[in-house]
Amino acid sequence: MRRQFIVPAETCDRSAAEARRTVLRDLHDGVGPSLAAVALGLRSARQLVAADPVAAARLLASLEDELHSAIDDIRALVANENPASVLRLGLVGAVSQFVAALRSRLCVTIDVVVRGELPPLPDAVGVAAYRIVREALTNVVTHADARTCRVTLWFEGSLHVEVVDDGRGAQQTGSGVGLASMRQRATELGGDCLVEPRSAGGTRLAAALPVP
Repeated sequence: MRRQFIVPAETCDRSAAEARRTVLRDLHDGVGPSLAAVALGLRSARQLVAADPVAAARLLASLEDELHSAIDDIRALVANENPASVLRLGLVGAVSQFVAALRSRLCVTIDVVVRGELPPLPDAVGVAAYRIVREALTNVVTHADARTCRVTLWFEGSLHVEVVDDGRGAQQTGSGVGLASMRQRATELGGDCLVEPRSAGGTRLAAALPVP
């Protein structure tokens, strides 16, 4: 005799609500920064058209590639898969690729520093770190009015992520969607994420993600 299990309606509602929150967060942290970067690139291309049509054409070709990458991310999100760039390039490669795309069209100097060697990272840790870096960099280039920014990755018991800029600064107690999302990604893995203003000016993001 087959057993039938009845799942309470409130349990289904909670599961559906959690799934919606996850999708919205991944859209905000994943596709959102990609589209924001493309929008900034289109602005630069528009300014280049008259002065340097060849450079404008190169930039537009690069933006087309980024849009295709964003489409791949959306497909991965729908299929509940991890971002293709992280799986293909690893954390450092994916971060470097995103930074290179930003450098090509913005007047912000962004450096990526890796201290020592990173151990093999579980997908959940690598993806969370990648999402945190992307969201932090998107905030820097769209809101901070910064001239320089540095992304530092290192392993010391946990995977550490630091993003420092010399822009206008931010309040640690900020309640924006991006900040809440970054903190949630860290706490889900048993880690933490702090965003604070720097005494010398600008903002510092520091996240620590345990590696099982």
